[in-house]
Amino acid sequence: MTRLADLDIPLRDTPPVVVVDVEPPSLAKRVLNVRTLLSFAFGIALALFVLRRMSGELGDIVEQLASANPLLYLVAFAVYYLTFPVRALRWRVLLRAVGYSQDEGVALPGIPGLSLIMLLSWFANCVVPAKLGDAYRGYLLKEEARVSFSKTMGTILAERIIDTLLLFALMALAAALTFHGALPPIVQLGIELGAVLVVLVVAGLLIAHRFGHHVHARLPDRIRHHYARLEEGTLRSFSLRALPLVLLYSLLVWAVEAGRVYFVTLALGLAQLPLAVVLFVALAGALLTTLPLTPAGLGFVESGIAGVLILVESLGITHGVSNDTATAVAILDRSISYWSLIVVGVIGYVLNQRFGQRRAEHRSRSAGTGYSEAIPLERARTKRADCD
Repeated sequence: MTRLADLDIPLRDTPPVVVVDVEPPSLAKRVLNVRTLLSFAFGIALALFVLRRMSGELGDIVEQLASANPLLYLVAFAVYYLTFPVRALRWRVLLRAVGYSQDEGVALPGIPGLSLIMLLSWFANCVVPAKLGDAYRGYLLKEEARVSFSKTMGTILAERIIDTLLLFALMALAAALTFHGALPPIVQLGIELGAVLVVLVVAGLLIAHRFGHHVHARLPDRIRHHYARLEEGTLRSFSLRALPLVLLYSLLVWAVEAGRVYFVTLALGLAQLPLAVVLFVALAGALLTTLPLTPAGLGFVESGIAGVLILVESLGITHGVSNDTATAVAILDRSISYWSLIVVGVIGYVLNQRFGQRRAEHRSRSAGTGYSEAIPLERARTKRADCD
């Protein structure tokens, strides 16, 4: 089975045909890993402990969840899954910015195919900690389009950087509107830490652009080329031609994320919540998903959503949001953005495995090499530059 660390197509001393295994890495082994199971247990225990401390009677929470408007809940569900085509559109812009186009001999999947890859990446983040779904996304595109894994990871890194910058900018705006400039100490600390992170990210990009060649010279030979590809993919993603459209799609992504939370609150009868509060809750939840301790921030996100709603209620910014209601919002929202994604992701993973195997066998039959994809030697030299 191919591992993410073994994705290169060997060229040195190659025979006339280079055979490349195209079987995707197994997520099952990752999920059943002891550390993954412990992170799941910790996340669930944390969520149960914190939410139980925040709320009152369990029966009251269950009653609120049972009274949720099913139509509005389904709207929230549909809105959430709209984020994947939007994210796919944005990623396609980044991929084209680094040279993945028909003119360069690269046949990228269409928006449905890229959306599926995005969904499987999010699914992987839900079942394994430390955002390993991002590496899985790069692997899937490499297998589908025969492109550079390192350069593809550069586009994903650039996407994460853009999301981080926008996230903290929007959080600062939402916090100012929610708390009317009088930020609670914990929120102010978070904004200040975010500002420091933004400065570090921008400084890192400038340093990479200005002094990248010095870094190359000091790297071991075995990783120098991979780093160059990663840096190329990251920096070229910030093309001035592509950036406006990328920012537009990014704003739309965060608007859709906030829309999910908005319809969840409507489903629970919280029509009185200010939009700034809804946006702040959605962004705070998204930020907490980045914590690497548990899959997709399991436990931390639920606690954060409920905690923010309880905080704004205690400050008199909102009215009618009890602790039980805040807990119900957190549970209902995560039933969409986490638990439903595991169910949908399993289905998508199984289908992708099945149809991916058929595509691999089709390519193998076309090349006459059994069950692996064969790349003629004259093409392999080009693929070495594009697939490592």
